[in-house]
Order: sequence, then structure tokens, then C-alpha cells
Amino acid sequence: LAMRLTGARGVPVASAAAMGAFLLVLADLLTQLAGVDLVLPIGRVTGLVGGLYLLWLLTRSRRR
Repeated sequence: LAMRLTGARGVPVASAAAMGAFLLVLADLLTQLAGVDLVLPIGRVTGLVGGLYLLWLLTRSRRR
């Protein structure tokens, strides 16, 4: 994901770390703003966000 956003040819370590931190913060915010009194582990929400991104990538690549 970091390579797609930055367009870097090598391994973008700093942007990959920033993207990972952003993903965890996004998953945490989604968990807190869910409005349900259910406690969701951050790892499951992160997996859900990553899974949705993977499905989006798969459907996007089939159109080409």
C-alpha cells in the first residue's frame, strides 16, 4: 500500500511505518466510534479493514 501511494521503487520503510500506524489508528477509531457496547479487539478490526482493502484490490484487478 505504501509503495502504491508513494510510487517508490524500493522498500519505503518510513512510509510503510507511517501507513501501518495510520491503519492501526483508523481501526481503533472505528472500534471506538462503533457505538456498540461490544469490546472488539483491535487486531480483528485491523484484519477486517485489510480484508476489505484486499477484496477491493481483487475486484479492481479483474476489471483490467
